[in-house]
Formats: sequence, C-alpha cells, structure tokens
Amino acid sequence: NPDRHAIVIGGSVTGLLSARVLAEYFDEVTIVETDKLDNSYPRKGVSQSRQPHVLLVKGYRILEELFPNINNLLLKGGALKIDWTQEFIRFVPNLGWNATSKLPSEIESFTCSRILLESAIRQEVLALGNIRLIEQHHVTELLWDLIKKQVNGVVLKSSSKREDKLYASLVVDASGRRSQAPKWLEKIGFARPKESFVNPFLGYATCRYREPSELQSDWKVMLVSHSADSPKLGYLAKIEGGELIATLGGYGRVFPPVDNEGFLEFARSLPSPNFYEVIKNAEPVSEIEGFRATYNRLRHYEKLPIFPEGFVCLGDAVCTLCPVYGQGLTVSALSAIILRNWLKHNKNSFPRKKLSSLDFQKKLAKSNSIHWNMAIRQDLMFPSTQSFPPIKTNRKNSIISDILHWYIKKIQLGMTKDEEINKIFIKVINFLDSPLLFYHYKALFYAIKNKNDVV
Repeated sequence: NPDRHAIVIGGSVTGLLSARVLAEYFDEVTIVETDKLDNSYPRKGVSQSRQPHVLLVKGYRILEELFPNINNLLLKGGALKIDWTQEFIRFVPNLGWNATSKLPSEIESFTCSRILLESAIRQEVLALGNIRLIEQHHVTELLWDLIKKQVNGVVLKSSSKREDKLYASLVVDASGRRSQAPKWLEKIGFARPKESFVNPFLGYATCRYREPSELQSDWKVMLVSHSADSPKLGYLAKIEGGELIATLGGYGRVFPPVDNEGFLEFARSLPSPNFYEVIKNAEPVSEIEGFRATYNRLRHYEKLPIFPEGFVCLGDAVCTLCPVYGQGLTVSALSAIILRNWLKHNKNSFPRKKLSSLDFQKKLAKSNSIHWNMAIRQDLMFPSTQSFPPIKTNRKNSIISDILHWYIKKIQLGMTKDEEINKIFIKVINFLDSPLLFYHYKALFYAIKNKNDVV
C-alpha cells in the first residue's frame, strides 16, 4: 500500500537512521542504495570512508536511544570506549595540551572505523521486519501526483540500466553530498534552493598503522589542532583490531603528501612532536589516501516559497560540513530525531492528510544553523578561505570586541590548565551543551581570577 510506504534515498548512516525512525510510522520502509553494501571499503557512495569518523557523545546517545543493543555490537566488533574528559588529548599551538580529568566521567562514546560503525547500525536496522534494502539502484527523478499535488514515489535505475517506478507517500533524500534533489525539484516544477558555500581549501590524508607494542599511553584520541597562524593539524585515534588511524590535514592548500616519506615529514612539522613520535616507527597496514572535497555547503530549502509535500531532505543532502570537525555523523543523528519529532507531531495527519514538508525543512534549518556557524567560524580564520555569498570577517575594533577577544584567549589557556574549563569545552564540542556554556560562572570566574596569566 503506497499510502503506508516510505522511501529513503541513500543507505549510509543518515539513511539508516531515517529508516529506523520511519519504521515507527509506516508499514513498510524501502532504502534505495547505489552501492553494494557488503562491508567492503572504500565504496563510491562514501568517498572518505577510510578517513576517521568521530562518534561524538550526543550522536552516540541518540544511537543508544534508537538501538539499545548498539553498545554490545560495537564492543563485540572491537570498538574502544572513550571517556572524553580523560582519554581525549588536544594540543593547541602556542598554548599546550589540554588538562585531562583525574576522575572518570559519563561523557563517553566509541572510537572505531567507519565500516564497523555503519555495519553495526545496518545490522540493527535490517533486523526490523518492515525495512527492506534495494542495492545497486539509484534514483533518477521524483514521481509527481498531479491530482494530490504531492510527490508519490521515485524512478529507479539499476546497474543494468533498467528503470522501475516505486510508489510511496513519503520520500526522504538522505543521499549525502551527491544529492540531486535540486535537479529533481526543478523537473517537477519547483525552484532550486539557494546555496551557501564556504571553502577553506583543506586537504587531508589518512593512513592506518598497527599500534606499536611499546606504545604506552592513556589517550584513545589525540588531536594536534590548527590555529590562525598554524594551518596544519593531526588526528590520531586507536580503533578496533589493535590499529591506529592517523590523519594529517592542512588549510589553504597546504595539503599533506600521500607518500610515506612525505606523510611522515608532514607529521614531523606539526606544532607538537607527539603525533610523529607515535607513528614514525609504526607499521603501515594501509595505503595513504587523500581527500580534498572539504567545502561546506548549505542548501536553503527552508527559504523556498513552496516545497512539494511528500518529500524531505536531510543530512549532508542539506548541510554538508567540512569533515575535519567530526560533526557529520552527529548532525545526521540529530536530523533523524527532528524527522521523528515531525512525524510524531503529525501522526494523525497521514496517510489521509498531507504532512508539511516545508515545516520540516524549517525545523531542520534551525538545528543545522548551529553546527554550520560553528564550522565556518573555524574555517574563516584563514584569509585563503572563500565564501559565497561573501561573508565579511573584518570587524572594526571596539571595546566590546577587544574584551571578547581577551576573554576567549583566557578560556583557551584555561583549557590547558584547569580540568573544569576543559570539561566545558568537551561538553560543547560533543553537542551536550550550547557554546554559551563558555560564559558559565565557572569560566567567568576563572578568566577574572587568572587575568594576569600570559596568553
């Protein structure tokens, strides 16, 4: 029955989470995926699948809510649980390493490979009786019901070029960066959304290593951060199978090499030697793979005057963020929760009445704006970053801006000296609290108390 059927375009994490939510409200949910999902990576649909994929705490808690067994599956697969206050270490140029906590916390998630995380989610999703997966097919267009004035399905094309039609009362585009939704909308008579771009010209490269037997460390994830005058960064994480995943990146086209000698030399040039010291004698267990499609793109579906009912877009199909900040998986999880809340609020509206797709896009845009602004604020610190429409970053000096600049510097220094200040930072980057937490009385008191510290 098409009235009780929903289609999800894309079988990666965003699509899987969307299908899980839709399964609560529809008798049947079909996931349409271009690739063959046989746990072989890299695959075309996830071009940066060998790169690290940080599972932030907020994202992990959403997974736990949707899949109560996910903890056991990840542990069984060898994923490592991480306490972010104790086992995440971060070096900030000119300031030093963060102050880790002496006592354990409940700010926990997992560090693992993309293949393990996605396969665990897919196993849980496909165990549900009303979800099916169609592989090696891609959507070429939306079907439009002239009488009901809504999208009522999709046209599919198989790898053998055969075309079929699949009908449903709701189509969800979770096809990621390569989403063709603007073209599909135009074909059925709707306008394309306006788009915002911010390109920091960041490139990064990743290699996996066997963890050295002599490595003695309390950390699970190490980050050597970039800064306005230091465009290089390094990310090092322990994952399943006794391996390390090492990623080097550079802004403003300062791209890390993809040969072993050049990769190590780039690591040696980071503002802290710790990253290089770990990998210099480690055994590589993979090729070095580069990735440079790191632009931020925001499609403003919420600003369209009209939007077709029976169709919504979410995840990277709407808000594509520079991968280096590790927000992508968690933003996808948040998108799925917004989808669930939208369906729950309108549970008496379908299938007889139309859901307001534009209302969903507006709710999603409100959530995405927080993560978009966090990402581009970091990218805009580099003069080489390009944006469209242009974003002005040069602000006139004022007493207020000078005070804010002084305060931020104090808080950054505080993260290296005070574990409570560092814990505030950990909560913010894991989406557990708003950035306004930096103005908590503990942070304000610290800045005033240590006003004479040299930054």
